[in-house]
Amino acid sequence: MSYEEFLEDCGGLKPSATLKKKNKNTIVLHKKQPIFGVVKGILRLFVKKPKKIINLAGELEKKSILVANHNGKWGPMALEMHFPLYHCVWGAGEMLGTYSERFHYLRDIFYMQKIGLSKRKATSKAWFEAIFNKFIYKGMRILPTYTDGKLLPTINKSVDALNQNAAVLIFPENSNDGYFDELTEFFPGFVLLAQVYYSKTGEDLPVYPVYYQLKKRILCIGKPLYVNELAKQKLSRTQIAEIYRQKVNELYYEYCKD
Repeated sequence: MSYEEFLEDCGGLKPSATLKKKNKNTIVLHKKQPIFGVVKGILRLFVKKPKKIINLAGELEKKSILVANHNGKWGPMALEMHFPLYHCVWGAGEMLGTYSERFHYLRDIFYMQKIGLSKRKATSKAWFEAIFNKFIYKGMRILPTYTDGKLLPTINKSVDALNQNAAVLIFPENSNDGYFDELTEFFPGFVLLAQVYYSKTGEDLPVYPVYYQLKKRILCIGKPLYVNELAKQKLSRTQIAEIYRQKVNELYYEYCKD
C-alpha cells in the first residue's frame, strides 16, 4: 500500500491544529498554524514519509488512542507529519516551560540520560534547541505530562481533545535508560485515560498499537483493543498495559525487525 493510498483509505490527512486555552481547565483545538506549517515544510526535507504502510486495523476511528514506540528524537515528529489521523500528543511538560526548564530537560534528561551523550555535547545541543523547541511542541499539540504524578490535568485535556474528535497519541514506553527497538515496559497512563473517558461518556475507545521504524520508514498499525473489555477480565492497569506492549512489539517482530 502506498502512502497516498493509505491516506485516502483513512479519510485523508487532517489539517494541523494547535491548542488554545478556553479557560483554566479546558482546551480547544485551533487549526491555523502558519508558522509551524513553515517549520514542518522544512522538516519534511529530513523526515521523509513512510515507504511502507502495514495497516491491520482498516478504517481508523478519529476518536481513539494511539500507543506507539517513541523511536528516539525524530519519532514523534515523523508521526506528527505523516500519521493520517488528526491528533494530540502526550509530551514532557518541561518542554513547554521556561528556557531554563527546557534547557535542563534537554541536557540532563533527554540527551544525557536517554540518548547517552557526554555533558559537553548535550549542553551544546540543548543550548541551541531550547531556544525554539517550545514553539515546535505547541505546534505538535502537546498535552504536557510530568514525572511527579500530576496526571489528572493531562487526562482532562486529553478528554477535551477526544471530545473534539482528535486522537491522542501516547508513547508509554519506559525510556529512562534510552530508546530501544524492543520495548520492555509500558506505563499505564493511557489505560487510565481510556477508563476515565469511559466513565464520563460510556464510550470504550479503540486503542491502536502502533510501531514506526524510522530508519526503514515502515509504519505499522495493529488492530484495536478496548481497555474496558480487558478490564472486565479483572486485569489491573499494569496488566492491561503489558498486553498493549506485547502487541506493539509483535508489530516490530513481524514487520520491522531485520
